[in-house]
Amino acid sequence: MEFDRRTLSRLTVYILLPPILFINLMKVNVVVNDIFRVILFCMFILLIMAVIGKLYSICLKQDNIGSGTTILSVTLFNSVNIGFPISLFAFGQQGLLYAAVLVAINSFPHNGLSMYFAGRGQMTRFKLLKVMAFMPMFNVIFLAIGLRLIGIELTHLPSAFVEPIDVLGQAAIPLILVCVGMELAGINICRFDLKLLGLVVLKLIVAPFIAWGLTLIIGIDGLLQSVMILLVAAPSAMVPVVYARMFGGDVKSLSQVVLWSTFGCLFTIPFVIYLVR
Repeated sequence: MEFDRRTLSRLTVYILLPPILFINLMKVNVVVNDIFRVILFCMFILLIMAVIGKLYSICLKQDNIGSGTTILSVTLFNSVNIGFPISLFAFGQQGLLYAAVLVAINSFPHNGLSMYFAGRGQMTRFKLLKVMAFMPMFNVIFLAIGLRLIGIELTHLPSAFVEPIDVLGQAAIPLILVCVGMELAGINICRFDLKLLGLVVLKLIVAPFIAWGLTLIIGIDGLLQSVMILLVAAPSAMVPVVYARMFGGDVKSLSQVVLWSTFGCLFTIPFVIYLVR
């Protein structure tokens, strides 16, 4: 039996992911200083990894398409599909709450900018901004932040409103794991060359060490530090594959990086968890 991967992915993004983000953002207790530190962390980790990706592409003498593929591969990490489950399994519910904070902050540069650059050649800026404005993920993030700012906590909301949202959110992680397996099963395995090895090493080994250094410099410690490092240690995100299809990128190379970095993280992530716990 063949499942429609696109439909399941849309179900996750539009129906199940917003509830888990909303509930976790309403539950988590993070001081304002930590929020600013996480924002700085997201900005610098994306910038540093983008520069490293660009330098690596220059060493490989890649063209613009190849350079974009390399930068996307090493910069964007799979913070939802892989990050959410491993944060929950490694650190429990509190780890998942902290992961939601990073995903909420990182969703704007990760998804917003990528959507903008992917779609600006195919639709007007107004239409693109309109599409982004109606993305459920962004809406629930703004809603949760707005409610917290005016002093409304999750316990203040009616249970008839909260409980169905919570149940939907609990269904997200199992379905996310199913979607990951289905996506990986659909990728054709090709020869593992040195260029691909370099991308996997940058993503799974170099990125976590840079994340660790950034947390020390910025002043993030404790469980929050562990979760930040663990999420950056996640494999390459699957979202760039979709973006590549939209603007003519190297879909095959991106898919291979996603595949091999996901396989590789089976060995690297347990080591990272051992170091940060």
